[in-house]
Amino acid sequence: MTYPALSQTEIALQTFALPERGMVNDKDIFLHRTDGVLLDTLKNCIVFDRGATVWFDTYFTVLNLGTWTRQAELNGLTLRLHGAGKFDLEIVHVTSQTSAYSLVETTIELSEAGEDFPVGPLLGAKADKAPLPAQDGLLTIRLRARHGGATFLGGGWVTGLPATEKDVRLGISVTSFRREAETAQTARRITEFLDSQAGHLPAHVDLMIVDNGQTLNLSSHPRLTVIPNKNLGGAGGFARGLAEGRARDYTHVLFMDDDASFPMESLLRTIAFLCLARSPKAAVSGAMISAGNPTAMWENGAVFNRSCKPLYVGLDLRDAIAVRHMELTSARAKPKGFYAGWWYFAFPVAAVTRDPFPFFVRGDDISFSLANDFDTVTLSGVVSFQEDFSVKESPLTLYLDLRNHLHHHLVHPGLDIGAMGTAKIALRFIFRSIVRMHYDSAEAQLAAWSDVMKGPDFFASNADMAVRRPQITALARTEKWEPVSEFQPHIPDPHAPGYKKGRRWLMLANGHIVPFFGLRGRKVQIPSRFRGLIWPLWGAKEATFYDADCLKSYTVRHNKKRAFQIAVEAFGLLRQWRQNYSQLQTDHRAGYEALANAEFWQTQFDQESKAAAKQAAE
Repeated sequence: MTYPALSQTEIALQTFALPERGMVNDKDIFLHRTDGVLLDTLKNCIVFDRGATVWFDTYFTVLNLGTWTRQAELNGLTLRLHGAGKFDLEIVHVTSQTSAYSLVETTIELSEAGEDFPVGPLLGAKADKAPLPAQDGLLTIRLRARHGGATFLGGGWVTGLPATEKDVRLGISVTSFRREAETAQTARRITEFLDSQAGHLPAHVDLMIVDNGQTLNLSSHPRLTVIPNKNLGGAGGFARGLAEGRARDYTHVLFMDDDASFPMESLLRTIAFLCLARSPKAAVSGAMISAGNPTAMWENGAVFNRSCKPLYVGLDLRDAIAVRHMELTSARAKPKGFYAGWWYFAFPVAAVTRDPFPFFVRGDDISFSLANDFDTVTLSGVVSFQEDFSVKESPLTLYLDLRNHLHHHLVHPGLDIGAMGTAKIALRFIFRSIVRMHYDSAEAQLAAWSDVMKGPDFFASNADMAVRRPQITALARTEKWEPVSEFQPHIPDPHAPGYKKGRRWLMLANGHIVPFFGLRGRKVQIPSRFRGLIWPLWGAKEATFYDADCLKSYTVRHNKKRAFQIAVEAFGLLRQWRQNYSQLQTDHRAGYEALANAEFWQTQFDQESKAAAKQAAE
């Protein structure tokens, strides 16, 4: 799509984004249309038959007035459209989930040069380029072609730059570990975008790739720097990116994954917001959508308290009313415990008071958000398409998950729930794994609980997890993906009689204290996207899980003896936890001060540099 043509005193808040080639291509989440509308992906435009209509009221095309007018400084607001042909245009102000009214309804003749529609005065601005007052609601548009062959080339919402422009210097930090193809693609997409926008972006933008695997061989580019780094996990990689950001005088850093499959429009909107933000602590949290289920929101920010609670999970992005609800509520103050995922998180360097904690992976983004006082917003359409987290689940990831859950509650005063409160978190993790017959995972979670009780020195000495990681990985004996030899497709139905009967067995720990359960239980086949749930295993003595392509599987089986041994060890750890909780809390809080800072990480980086120099000399 065509970006709106801009003068030297203007900035585009967002454009009318459409699916990018090579990315998720479900068009219904980008726009709503009648018959007679063609998305020409070769010419990157929309072609209309006579009377055909498009509504730009989706998550990717709606403008959130509540967020932009309250959190950013808008000097006027103009709708700029590019195209060819005559259209009926309606600009709609959505004021609630079910209420909206028309700001403008007119007939227009579009041209490639662009047509402007000042909207600011209709929203309370005193003049065309005057500051826009803070207000709630969303803006959407509708286009209906007056004749066949009418073409929409693109456009967007434009505002004036503030009288005193901010010097925004953004360093994009990507952490990579032996994902050469994905990282090369990400680097290519970002550098091509920066080239295409040369001279048009209101900020200086560079790309840094922290190569934890030290295996990358990327094409050189003036905006790209590859930084070889010891494998200190995501926490160490992003800490290195932050350190480099400080050294290069970047005002902001954007963390993202090496397989960052995000629309380039996300970057444009992020830069615009950072340039216009009222608060010096303003940060942008990107949403996440599962590439395997692109029509549903996975997480538009999340809240941490005892567990991770993704916001708007499962919301149907094809449903305009549901999207209205999400965007209207997202514009309000963020709830206590809100945190941003590091698949896409942009923040001001000057506002950082705590560096990442050395979790290796899992939980580092939660801790970073909780410890730093950012004014974080979510912006419609700023999103990363990611592999489903349930696919990545393993005894190692569950070990890391429980470890960080306990640590957050020990360290952050606002999360203090006492010895039994935190112990219940550990017990819930472990017994949930037992009920799901994932005994390997339960043993890994026991190890996590035990490791946290070793104090902060454990995290300091295991920042690279070089010793502990293979030990935990070795616990996966039954929960190991193997090539499928036989496949029986089956989608669990929570309303089926077997599952209703299974509910009674669940009350008895899913058969673990039911005599002769091995004779009574069922055998089930479950797609991997359901494996994080309990109900598909209700009443099952054996469960086989299949990956998304049905090429790999693993099978878990009911085992009372193993479950009992895990339970005994869990209650032993509970006794130690209660006895030592006060001292553990004191030690971990002191340790957090010592480890979540630039000095700790610089020591790690210096050790790597010295080791590399010594190896080169030999």
